[in-house]
Amino acid sequence: MASDIEKSMGEAGKSSTDKVYDTNWCDMPSEVKAKCIGKMEFKERLSLRSTAKAERSLVDSQKIEFKKGILLGELYDGDFKLSLYSENKDKISFKSMKKRLELMKYIWKVGVFELLCISIGSLFGEEEAPAMKAEFIGNTSEISAKNIAYGDCDTDIILYILRSTKNGVESIEMIASANPHPFDDILAIPQVQNAKYWHIKNHDKIDGLHKVAQVWIDNNSEIGSTCQFSITIEPSNILFDEFLEHFADRIVSTSTKRIRIRTDNKDRHILLEYGHLYFNPQFFRFMVISADMKESEYDEDCKVWTRKIDPWYLEPKNASDDVSEPSSPEGFLVTFSEDDWDDDSYDYSNDDSVIELDDDSDFDSDDEAD
Repeated sequence: MASDIEKSMGEAGKSSTDKVYDTNWCDMPSEVKAKCIGKMEFKERLSLRSTAKAERSLVDSQKIEFKKGILLGELYDGDFKLSLYSENKDKISFKSMKKRLELMKYIWKVGVFELLCISIGSLFGEEEAPAMKAEFIGNTSEISAKNIAYGDCDTDIILYILRSTKNGVESIEMIASANPHPFDDILAIPQVQNAKYWHIKNHDKIDGLHKVAQVWIDNNSEIGSTCQFSITIEPSNILFDEFLEHFADRIVSTSTKRIRIRTDNKDRHILLEYGHLYFNPQFFRFMVISADMKESEYDEDCKVWTRKIDPWYLEPKNASDDVSEPSSPEGFLVTFSEDDWDDDSYDYSNDDSVIELDDDSDFDSDDEAD
């Protein structure tokens, strides 16, 4: 532990713009300690906060930024895996532990995520599941995340994460194929309504199209707001007809591929585009656009935006086709590689990035501990 702290203090002093303090840690003023803690990685912070009550309080007062956090869980083993990626792309994985929920709550409190990926099916295991799930969603900590991506995920967890996330979420990606999504409940959440980009893969609600548009109209959503669905419902004219019927008094123009409607703001329109090409699924994209946008400015290449929600939908037809990995406006997709999962045969003893925490590890804050 001491070597970790000394290493961090040494690195903290390397910056030409920072002062170098040649003194003992215990003699440093709290504001200097806080600056040092701000330069420590998460593993080093955990070491420091275990030394004394005052240090724990200082560590807990400092936020830490993560490039990515991945939370994966499965019913069969009653456990979940938590992996954290720092700004310098170092990865820390936490083995299973009896107090894993306390660890997760602590990370919610101090972590600020560029991307938070969550894939938890039927949460936790067997007899333990109901109580563990109730404790999971009973946590009142606010979550700081710029972008959120869901894999196969329990619906209660989806709602809990979205409702617990602070305002300012920019992108949300979801997959609905594994279990039905409570679409109305999700759409009612302000963080979803205000996201700049939102997509649901394998959506199964016919009336979802007009509901999103209505929320944008009611909220006077910003130009550039985008929502995409991939839908397996056929035929597509059912969806278009339902949308046209709902907004009959707002129609600006229609075609076989697009419907454009007015909003209550004379400067903004909503454009619904149909991206079906050869086979299921069908793709739909909503955008809030400027009322001055001309039809000649429409994006005629639907292959680009359909691959943002489903990169494997279209195989390149020739060498000139764009085969680069698509991404949402924030540069990520809901994808979990095999490396994100714990292999039962994996030798943790030879991996310095894995932290094995004792069952008596204390993640309570100073106030909670008292």
